[in-house]
Amino acid sequence: MDSTPTTLPAHADEFTEVIERVKAPVKPRASRQGLPTEYRMRHDAHYVEELNTISRPIPAEHGAAAAPVPTSAALRDLCQEFEGLASCFNLIDQGPRPLRERLGLSLAKVGVQRSIRYAQNLRVLLEDLRPVYRDVRLDDLIRHGFSDFKDELRLTESTLVLELPNSPLVLQGDATLLRNALRAAASATVALVELSGAAASIQISAFASEDSILCEFRQDAYQVESQQLAKLFDLDTADRTLGRSNAVAVNAARRIAQLHGGQFHARRTSSGGCLFLFSLPRVVSSDMPVVTN
Repeated sequence: MDSTPTTLPAHADEFTEVIERVKAPVKPRASRQGLPTEYRMRHDAHYVEELNTISRPIPAEHGAAAAPVPTSAALRDLCQEFEGLASCFNLIDQGPRPLRERLGLSLAKVGVQRSIRYAQNLRVLLEDLRPVYRDVRLDDLIRHGFSDFKDELRLTESTLVLELPNSPLVLQGDATLLRNALRAAASATVALVELSGAAASIQISAFASEDSILCEFRQDAYQVESQQLAKLFDLDTADRTLGRSNAVAVNAARRIAQLHGGQFHARRTSSGGCLFLFSLPRVVSSDMPVVTN
């Protein structure tokens, strides 16, 4: 008589552990002796497949592999940020000139914040992240997440406009990582405005669809060609007009979005500018406490 090939754990301890993890109850063989032979064989085959399935490693809920960051180049870029900071402090030390001191201080603050964000984004791409998921209000993270951009916006003569709904935008997520993702997207948007050399309005809006939360970062000052969109995420491209720090930022935002079961894209606007878009799963209702900071 043909028998169904089976694969079972090699050691008895492993076999016992796997059995204990099977959720569905399994009838003892003695209780099935009165059943037809074919039924018993199908039952046994199904049971073995259940064991094989549950004994395999469980894949991550949301795939978000780390991007292949060119580490030496990234560290070189970070050193250049520090060199820029040193230049700012040299400007401040060149004598009691209030205007130059204020400008040097503002540039130094911007350099510090950019260096911190760059290091945080590198960590997102290089580390094995283990998010802690809780109910989080994305609208509150947006409202309170951009205070460190004040000097950058003033130097570029730009403004930040928030468009948020009155109702909470709740999702399951890691508040620290989501805050980093929002700042990374804002950083890339501000960098585009800076490249334009013109004052601009940066619009950040968020709203809920039936099962998702959408968050957009939009600027229309810097014109982005269609072929440039893919290069925004390319960490190795020789055409580094936007700088590697921006590629690191948008890749960090994308990885965090993926860790939350969502997506992060770059699109052209109707006027030729650039829009960064988060799409994240929404929590419709929950009794859990909501993290806002």
